Amino acid sequence: MKNILLLVHDDAGLGSRLRAALDLARSLNAHLTCVDLTIPTLAPGGDPIFGAMLVEPETRGEAQTAARERVECSGLPFQWVERHGDLGTELARFASFADMVVLSSPKDVPFPDMHRAIGDFLLKAKKPVLVVPTSATGMTVNGEALLLWDGSDQASAAMRAAMPLFRRAASVTILEIDDGSLEIPANVAATHLSQHGIVSSTRRDGAFGEKTGSVIIEQIGLIEPAYVVMGGFGRSRLVESLFGGVTERLLKDAPVPLFLKH
Repeated sequence: MKNILLLVHDDAGLGSRLRAALDLARSLNAHLTCVDLTIPTLAPGGDPIFGAMLVEPETRGEAQTAARERVECSGLPFQWVERHGDLGTELARFASFADMVVLSSPKDVPFPDMHRAIGDFLLKAKKPVLVVPTSATGMTVNGEALLLWDGSDQASAAMRAAMPLFRRAASVTILEIDDGSLEIPANVAATHLSQHGIVSSTRRDGAFGEKTGSVIIEQIGLIEPAYVVMGGFGRSRLVESLFGGVTERLLKDAPVPLFLKH
């Protein structure tokens, strides 16, 4: 996990994204690729349906300048690129070499395409995504990690992708959520971690349907992890959007950074 892709844009989540990315890069000795993005906006008089859309660029402000200064002062290796366009397209240009993408919670940063970008990076680009709420004060990599386990392929993929983080964690807790269909129990995940020199403890709970998200949020409050690792969009995104799956619930309400992998 040596290349971290960070969205730089003047929005409510920039500060928390930047702090988390810097913390990760320091701990992992990683390179930062910072995409300073200007998103076009519809000019007055433009008609998105019947007329040609006239676009005018945002202006780069103090937030981006301050962000670059902070990255430069960090002493970390980095690349800073300025792009003009929509979120998903421009970030995707640099995703091929990224080991992780740092974005914000779509609840906190409701500008266009944040939610879609998270899903696209998970499902199309197959990249881990760290979703950072605006309330986060950084990413305590050497704190307690919480792995959500339901026995699915997505949970297993998330566990494997997060191994560099688990190796640096003070402790790892596996939260097993069983809705009656659990085929691979959490002790299998614990054994896999132990084979890599990672000691973990297991907590178990049962939940069905919409209750699952509430149970997980409650457990996060009790365990108080530094971050949560989970498989993203275990069901189709259409089903998640229509019925509100666990991924959607945690994107909305998780108080700590989410490490997602599909």
